[in-house]
Amino acid sequence: MKNRVTVLHGVNLDALDRRSAEHYGGMTFFRLEQQIGAYGRELGLECRFFQSNHEGEYVEELHRSPDYSDALLLNPGAWTHYSWAIRDALELTGLPAATPRGP
Repeated sequence: MKNRVTVLHGVNLDALDRRSAEHYGGMTFFRLEQQIGAYGRELGLECRFFQSNHEGEYVEELHRSPDYSDALLLNPGAWTHYSWAIRDALELTGLPAATPRGP
């Protein structure tokens, strides 16, 4: 069974507690990762986390991800709307991937 999932968070998500709770909710980044990890364990998944505010670092982590992961969950923040570099790097991984649905 392939059960290693990497969750990659993008720009500004490490500052959730400083962003508008009306738009982003009141959860802290630490609590978000705790909840994802707990849910993953319920599903029998081994979750690994990565966050960066630097697009190049995010792309480099995507390049490394096939070495340690079986699937990806991307939460790239604002990069969702315009980053072809992240899209291309994701395609290069060859891994199954999903992104959360936004508003």
